[in-house]
Amino acid sequence: MRTVSIMLAMAAFSLTAAPAAAVTQFAGNGHLYEFVATNRSWQGALAAAAAAAATPIAGYTAHLVTITSQAEDDFLKTLTGSATFVWAAGTDEDVEGTWKWAAGPEAGQTFFIFGTGSVGFFNWNAGEPNNVGTEDYLHFKANAGNWNDIFSTFPSGGYVVEYSLNSGAVPEPASWAMLLGGLGVVGTALRRRGSRKTVAA
Repeated sequence: MRTVSIMLAMAAFSLTAAPAAAVTQFAGNGHLYEFVATNRSWQGALAAAAAAAATPIAGYTAHLVTITSQAEDDFLKTLTGSATFVWAAGTDEDVEGTWKWAAGPEAGQTFFIFGTGSVGFFNWNAGEPNNVGTEDYLHFKANAGNWNDIFSTFPSGGYVVEYSLNSGAVPEPASWAMLLGGLGVVGTALRRRGSRKTVAA
C-alpha cells in the first residue's frame, strides 16, 4: 500500500513538473514550437522537422516552421533566445522571386513576390531578399534581426519545429497531457511490481 501511495505522489508531482521536451505553445494560434539548436542545411532542417512526426503529439502535425504574423515572428525570436540565422520553411527555389512556404498547412502558398510586394505576412530586413548567388532559402533573426534569403548550406543557428493543429483538433490543456504522463508512470511501476511478484513466485 505504501508503494502505491508513493506512486500516486509521483503522479501528482508530474502534474506540476515541466515536460522533458522544450515544446512551447503560442497562444496566438494554439500551435506548439520546439527550437532545435543545431547546424543543418535548409533541406536537412526541412527533413528533420518533418521526421519529428515519428514521435507524434496527439492532434498535431510536425513541420519546419512557417511564420504568418508579426506576433508569431516576435514569439519565435523569444523562443530561439540568442541564436541567429534560424531556418524557416520559406523558399523561392521553384520560381525566382516568388516566395512560398514548403511545409505545414501553408505548403505551396505564396507569401511574397519580389517587385510586386506581399501576398501574405513577411518581415524582411531592408534590401532583402536580394538573391545574391543562389539565395533561395529563408532564415530569420538574420543580420539586422529579421528575415534574409541565403543559400541552403549557410551555417545556421538551428531550426524550429512547428506542431500545427490537425484539422478540427482542439488543443489539449497542458495539465491533461501531464496527467496522462503521470498515470503512465504509475501504470508502468505497477506492471513492473506485478511482474516481479510473478517471477518471485
